[in-house]
Formats: sequence, C-alpha cells, structure tokens
Amino acid sequence: MRVSARCLIACAVFPIFLGAQAKPDARIEMLKAELARSIDGRAKLAQQMVDQVFSFGELGMQEVETSKYLTGVLEQNGFTVERGVAGMPTAWVAKWGSGSPVIALGSDIDGIPQANQKPGLSGRIPMIAGAPGHGEGHNSGVPLNIIAALAVKDI
Repeated sequence: MRVSARCLIACAVFPIFLGAQAKPDARIEMLKAELARSIDGRAKLAQQMVDQVFSFGELGMQEVETSKYLTGVLEQNGFTVERGVAGMPTAWVAKWGSGSPVIALGSDIDGIPQANQKPGLSGRIPMIAGAPGHGEGHNSGVPLNIIAALAVKDI
C-alpha cells in the first residue's frame, strides 16, 4: 500500500516540475535558426566536399590530396592554415578570428585498404580491385565540420 501511495504522490507532483522548466532563450533560438539556415544554404558545398574526399580515398598518413583540398576550402573562406602539425605532413590546424571562445573540430580523413567503391551504390562494387577507399564514412566528417565552422563564422 505504501508503494502505491508514493507512486500516486509522484504522479501528482511530477507535472509541477515539468512546468517549472526554464523557457527557451529567444536569442539562442534565433542563433540556432540562423545556423540552420547557413548550414542548409551550404548543402551543395557539403556534398561536393564529401564526394571529392571520397574520390581521393587516401590511406592514413598519406592524405596529401585530401588535406590540400580541404585546407584550400578553408583558406578560400578566410581561415589561416598551419600544415605539418606534430610532425605529420598531412596534419593541419585551421584558425579564424582571435580570442575566445576557441572551438576545435576534428575527424579522420583517411581511407582504408581495399575499400575502393563505386560511389552511390549500396552493393560492394570496387572501381579498382584492391585499391584503398572510404568504406567507413571518413570522407564526410571533416567536410561537415567545415560546413559547421563556416556557419559559426557567419554569425
């Protein structure tokens, strides 16, 4: 009987706490909407970058063309790029602005051995048998991070 009474009290009191939640901040909601518009407006660029990185399919520590392409996109959009970070030729850091906040976005860009694949197909159909490729989605991480960085830069 005690358990039932506790459950009944909890059910009666819980909705009170739901109503006490903070109301959404109008400024934050406006920024979120602005970011969403900026991201949606770059859908074509996002797809182009994802496809381009997919076409390179370079193995880890050998992502020369991939890094050159992605850093080029960032530089074209006002970012400064430091290459060869930590002694790795394909590692880089892109920066825009100064001060705070500092936002870091990271993702892998390497392909994997023998994962070469014709784009847009769900079945396993390699373009070149045994060649490396993007079978794990690493072709999308950095391009989407770049889209996010460009959207934040806009606001």
